[in-house]
Amino acid sequence: MAEDLPSKAADLVRKVLTVGVGAAFLTEESLRALVSEFKLPKEVLAGILESANKTKNEFLQNLSREALAKISDRFDPAALVEEFLGRNDIEFTVKMSFKPKDSKKKND
Repeated sequence: MAEDLPSKAADLVRKVLTVGVGAAFLTEESLRALVSEFKLPKEVLAGILESANKTKNEFLQNLSREALAKISDRFDPAALVEEFLGRNDIEFTVKMSFKPKDSKKKND
């Protein structure tokens, strides 16, 4: 029994780390299934899921901000548009047609 305790503890730590790291990448259903193995009260489970969703949203927002910052540091959108317009002519073509209305609709 004493030898089994370290393996159970290691398994528990592995699961906790999986939940922590997985919170950013797992769907709520996957996370719920993983956390349900701990047999926690509903309030604690709801708190963990809420915290995981908050962490996931913050992670994705920060990732998006960082990606956009890196991209905008490498090129100037105004300069890109100016270069594109300087190298290309823009041509718009509009085609319109007119058809007489149905005579039945005109009389009603």
